[in-house]
Amino acid sequence: MKITINLIIILLLGFGHSAQCQQKKMRMGDTTMHMKMPMPASKNVIKKPAKSTAVTHHVPSKNTSGMPGMKMEGSSGKRSGIKKRSKAMPGMNMSKESMPGMNMKEKTGMPGMKMSKERMPGMNMKDKTAMPGMKMQDTGMKQMDMQKQMKMGDGMPGMPMKAMTKQGKDTIASMSSTLNDHFIHAGKRINYDLYITDTIANYTGKPVKAMAINGHIPGPTLSFTEGDTAYIRVHNRMKTETSIHWHGVLVPNQYDGVPYLTTVPIMPDSTHLFIIPLRQTGTFWYHSHTDLDEQSGLYGSIVIHPQMKSKEYPEQVMLFSDWTDYKPKEVQRMLKRGTDWFSIQKGSVLSYGGAITKGYLGDKLKLDWRRMPAMDLADVKYDRFLVNGYTDQQLSKFKPGEIVRLRIINGSSSSYFWLNYAGSQMTVIAADGLAVKPVTVDKILIGTAETYDVLVKIPLKGKYEFRATYQDVSGKVSAWFGSGAEVKVKDIPPVPYYKLTHTFNRMMSQMNMSMNSVPNSKVKNDGLEFSKSTGKMKMDGMDMGDMKMDDKAAKPMPEMKMNGMDMKGDSSMKKMVGEKGKKMPMKDTKPGMGGQQKDMGNMDMGDMGSMNMTDDGKGTKMGPGGSMLLGLGGEGKILTYDMLQANSSTAIEGNHTVRTYHLYLTGSMIRYTWLINNKALSEADKLLIRKGEVVRFVLHNTTMMEHPMHLHGHFFRVLNAMGDSAPLKHTVSIEPMQVKTIEFLADEAHDWFFHCHTLYHMMSGMARVVRYEDNPSNAEVAPYQKNNPLLKDDRRWYTWGMASFHSQTSVGSIFISNTRYEFNANYRFSYDGRYEIDPRFQRYLDNNQYLAAYVGGNFEQTEKGRLFRRNGDNSAVVGLRYLLPLFLQTDARISSKGQFRFTISREDIPLTTRLYMGSSYNTDNEFQVDTRYILTKNFAVSASYDNQYGFGGGLTIIL
Repeated sequence: MKITINLIIILLLGFGHSAQCQQKKMRMGDTTMHMKMPMPASKNVIKKPAKSTAVTHHVPSKNTSGMPGMKMEGSSGKRSGIKKRSKAMPGMNMSKESMPGMNMKEKTGMPGMKMSKERMPGMNMKDKTAMPGMKMQDTGMKQMDMQKQMKMGDGMPGMPMKAMTKQGKDTIASMSSTLNDHFIHAGKRINYDLYITDTIANYTGKPVKAMAINGHIPGPTLSFTEGDTAYIRVHNRMKTETSIHWHGVLVPNQYDGVPYLTTVPIMPDSTHLFIIPLRQTGTFWYHSHTDLDEQSGLYGSIVIHPQMKSKEYPEQVMLFSDWTDYKPKEVQRMLKRGTDWFSIQKGSVLSYGGAITKGYLGDKLKLDWRRMPAMDLADVKYDRFLVNGYTDQQLSKFKPGEIVRLRIINGSSSSYFWLNYAGSQMTVIAADGLAVKPVTVDKILIGTAETYDVLVKIPLKGKYEFRATYQDVSGKVSAWFGSGAEVKVKDIPPVPYYKLTHTFNRMMSQMNMSMNSVPNSKVKNDGLEFSKSTGKMKMDGMDMGDMKMDDKAAKPMPEMKMNGMDMKGDSSMKKMVGEKGKKMPMKDTKPGMGGQQKDMGNMDMGDMGSMNMTDDGKGTKMGPGGSMLLGLGGEGKILTYDMLQANSSTAIEGNHTVRTYHLYLTGSMIRYTWLINNKALSEADKLLIRKGEVVRFVLHNTTMMEHPMHLHGHFFRVLNAMGDSAPLKHTVSIEPMQVKTIEFLADEAHDWFFHCHTLYHMMSGMARVVRYEDNPSNAEVAPYQKNNPLLKDDRRWYTWGMASFHSQTSVGSIFISNTRYEFNANYRFSYDGRYEIDPRFQRYLDNNQYLAAYVGGNFEQTEKGRLFRRNGDNSAVVGLRYLLPLFLQTDARISSKGQFRFTISREDIPLTTRLYMGSSYNTDNEFQVDTRYILTKNFAVSASYDNQYGFGGGLTIIL
């Protein structure tokens, strides 16, 4: 009885007083309720989820929203195919007798709602209205939410309201293709309850621990209409804290969902209320931003429909994701360790034996000379790939010949996917939720966290495959449209790793761009520059990474400047085609650029090398826009950013200060540290901006991996060939050795996260905080800022080791490592009592992390039969370690007894896919050679020779 009365009060307070609870900036105080949320005890209501609930994976839901729970009818009822009923909430009758002091028949109440004390107090729950994931639309709230949250007619400063007119009640600015491109009216209040629980998932035949939202992976699709106000209660039923971020949705800062930075964490057994006014349309998604929870299953989709519908198509959400049976923290540890096990599983090991067999030994040696690990396109070997939570999905509900809108979301943790469809080409109509001018393609390489809306045609007969292929072609997942005989897509070609290495080496030979790091002089103050803009930005037609230029264009030109920004010697221009030291022409030939290029003059390309490579027959073909990675997609038209064009101008108008940051994506594949401007998040200053400025990020990728960079709280222009109509996105992918430039008008407040959306890169340090310097952290998270746990993620310590048990000796090592520091101990024991133990604690000193200084000790016993006697030879040591080309590790040290020793070694030389060799020599005239054949992730058979201990063989344990 008491629980039921509490629930009624909560419902009535939520509906009747929501307008009073919302402030202009939607400050709700501490919206985290540290209590368990009681579930109604009605026998017709789903019970409170247990702490661990098995995930059901193979029963497709008929409701595209994906979750149990009642959907209270409103305008969206038509989309769900449910007949429209009265405005009252079904199953609920109220009378003022049952709720003293409340007259529910007055106009101030909720229309059509009656209460009767004959029912258990006043509630009839026969319609499952309390099921998790319940969606309720309150037609009585139309004027209570959106108009309280936003000023009437408010737009974003400096963004033109292109041909917009306010009509009647349409007074709130919204966006569908460009910022503030139309007006809307206040919609409904839409409620969702998301219950986060621990669970068990089984996609491979092996049950493993996971996390679920409302008992499912992925969570429910949250459907809205622009103008609605979302009230989303996230209930954490786990034993650990968590969070939810609304990816691509423009939200008040305190609801952005990054724990400790913008939103308080959702603690165990507590509920957090998110109140989000929706002033945009499109396809978006949500996911946890706590630790590695996203990889465990905490993600779902968001669809925001327009109020004014133009041509409508049947639609289908397609949320692609990746799955591993490993614990996500184990994946991160394996990547930090540098194990080749993922590469062995994927067949992507670049061995010396393979290089000799295929005729690429020279390229393998060049790569090693550059101290670059083997070329690879993806870090992790995933066990499965999923579409809407299924390993294979049948979609037969659409009619033959129908045009269907696919809302495609890459909700993976660290995967790029090739997308193609057997039934027709795909017409791209939206990118990252915002409409673009239609462009028809055969294939799309979708980056992590990006979304695309495409139109496809359902075949008249047959069942046609829509496939997402992992970028390195080591896995795939399919959805099938139509019925009848299967028609499969053409396979993406296998990755020719040795040819790709050859192409990479040629590219590097023609460039003068540092790999993995950048000189500190270039990134002082993060390369901050200030300039002024007058009128439209004059950089509109410039995509520093993809600009296409042919030989005919490569002629000297007069001096070139961008509006308010002298680009002489600017390294952001690398990758544009031209010869070293020559100047590049920028003719007004690209669509949508108008006469803006006339003001750009000449651009000194400095020391940039030529990227106009001819095909020598030994490498991979370059793809559209000179892309090395798009060239791996095979035949057909492949989408590029240069093809994306907003429906109208996105140029930033007005006079603004232009603040430019040069952000170099750096790091070490050897140690798996991912940085920006040579610094991890924990080491870096915040990127300070001011409201009203135009902020430009010039993103230089100096690494061998692709990075999808995501900015919270903003859409930015991706400067491309479309000039004024450059598209707006929230996530942009930067290829290896490429440069992309993005810009946005600073129109928010507080702190916002900017990071690589490859989950394991972000957790290793590739992130920054963008701070409005005149309005820092919001009040809810301000107390955390002096000791913010988020900023320390990359400082975590990871442990690994190896021990070989051979017939003559046992040798091994243990490592405890983080971004800059490492503890390491090597040991050798013989069975006759001799031993040597060398512990050391070191710090990496340079940007490439080749040089390290250490202090340690040397403990050894060289006489037989005297194991651990007091008179062993013990001393303290200090030394330096430096990694030479060809991965030759050098070590120079001096002991407290004045003894100097120099060692040179190399481990993990790949002879074949599974056979590895290592060797070492020091000035004490000690040398060792060892080999091992990898059997599994943790075991290898091995053999070794040591001139002090002799020859032997046995088993190696890899930890």
